[in-house]
Amino acid sequence: MRLFDIPPLLGIARKAGKVVAGQEAVERAILSKKVFLVIVSEDASLNTKGKFKSICKSKGINCIIYGTSDVLGKSIGKEARKIIGITDKNFSKEILRRLGATKTTEVGNIVES
Repeated sequence: MRLFDIPPLLGIARKAGKVVAGQEAVERAILSKKVFLVIVSEDASLNTKGKFKSICKSKGINCIIYGTSDVLGKSIGKEARKIIGITDKNFSKEILRRLGATKTTEVGNIVES
């Protein structure tokens, strides 16, 4: 498991224009089927975690609980962010791979770091 490799990868994804940040923006992107992976910070409220886990499960999108909002924000060159959406399939696959997800991981799974 290479958890330390995830923040730099998020930065690269942001520079490539493949990141959506913030609750409303991520929710809109999920509903318009533009997101392949949702990352929720560990310090997000239980309500927020539950909401995004539920939405992701119903839409067949992987959702991971990872890092603090400060770590997520700094990773993409912003202030603290509780929710990030990845809009590129390959970046999504690589993040899941670095978290130790396998080929048998089903879409819609919740992965906690």
